Amino acid sequence: MGISSAEKTWLALLALTLFGAVLAETGHAGWPLSLAVATAILLKSGLVIDRYMEMSRARKSFRRIMYVFAVVLALMVLLTQGFGEAIRQLTTIY
Repeated sequence: MGISSAEKTWLALLALTLFGAVLAETGHAGWPLSLAVATAILLKSGLVIDRYMEMSRARKSFRRIMYVFAVVLALMVLLTQGFGEAIRQLTTIY
């Protein structure tokens, strides 16, 4: 009796979550960390969308909406890294 596909997915999600926790504890900010976080977001969301939400069986339009949402989240992480100060100034109430 081997490990099922759901268990492999769960282990991959767990590993990515632990990887994120280790990254958070490094205390280093910058592009490498932001790229790692954005990549983890894309990988985890892909696993959840395809395996746990079973969107691979859904209509393509529904699946695309979910993938676009995941990409937008990852891009927001990168935009925050690149333009964080400008975003802070635009959203600060004086």
